[in-house]
Amino acid sequence: MAINGLHHVLLTVQDLERSSAFYTGLLGLTKVKEIADDGVSGAKTICALPDGRLLGLVQHQNSRGEPFDELRTGLDHLAFTVPAAELASWSQRLADAGVEHSPPAPSAFGDPLIVFRDPDRIQLQIYGTGPGSARTGTGSAQRDD
Repeated sequence: MAINGLHHVLLTVQDLERSSAFYTGLLGLTKVKEIADDGVSGAKTICALPDGRLLGLVQHQNSRGEPFDELRTGLDHLAFTVPAAELASWSQRLADAGVEHSPPAPSAFGDPLIVFRDPDRIQLQIYGTGPGSARTGTGSAQRDD
C-alpha cells in the first residue's frame, strides 16, 4: 500500500477574485469549479493544471489577513514545471504583467528556474525541465532558495 499521486493543493488567499485572475490569467490554469462559502470552510475556486492535477484557492471569512511567510510552519513554496526552452518566455510574461521575479538561474539541482510571488506573497517557482535542464523529471523535492 502506497500513495500513488497528489490530488490537489489548496492555498489560502486574501482576495479570491484577485488570486483566481492571477492563477487562471497569468499562469494559464483552467478554472474548473467555484464553490460558495458554506459559512465554515470558505469560498473556493478550483483550477486544473494541464496534467489534471488540481490547485485550489480558498478565502476564509475569518482570515486574519496576515501576509504569507514561508518561515512559518506549513507551505514553503509551490513549484510548477515548463519545458526549459520556455523559461525566457515565462520571464518576459511575468515582466510584462509587472510581476517581480528572479532571472532564470540554476537551482540546487542544476535545473533552471524562476522564482516569484503571487498576490498574497506565496512563493512560486517555475522549473525548466526536459532538454536544457539538468534532469528530465518534474521538479525537485527539495528547497532551492
